[in-house]
Amino acid sequence: MPNNNKLLFFVDEGGFEDYTPMFIELGFAVDFEDSQRKAVKLAKKNSYKVLVAEFSYNPEFRDRVSNIESLLATLEGYSPEAKIIVIYDDINQSQLDQLKQRYKVDHTIAFPVDNRLLRSYVS
Repeated sequence: MPNNNKLLFFVDEGGFEDYTPMFIELGFAVDFEDSQRKAVKLAKKNSYKVLVAEFSYNPEFRDRVSNIESLLATLEGYSPEAKIIVIYDDINQSQLDQLKQRYKVDHTIAFPVDNRLLRSYVS
C-alpha cells in the first residue's frame, strides 16, 4: 500500500484538545477538517488508515442520526479497511448506538477523552 499512513481527524463542534500532534508523533500524515462536506471530499480523494471523528447529534437531522453518516458511508466505499474511532458525549449514547447498527465503528471514546486510550486505539 503506497503511503497509507493517513489519518483523517474530523471535528464538528470542538471544545476539546487538538490531537493532531499526537497523531503525527504516531507516524500519521494528518488531514484535519471541521467541515463535514470538506471531510467527505477528502475521503473521496485519499485512502485513510484511520478516521477519528467527533460525533454530534441534532434532532433537526431528518434522514440521519448524526453529523458523520455521510463521512462513514464515503469511507466504506473509498477506505473500507479504515479504523473508525468516534469521540462522543455520553448524552448521545442512544444515537451513537443507532449509528453503530448502520456503520462500522471500531472504537468509541466518551468525553473527557482519555489520551492514553485514544493513543492505543489509533496505534
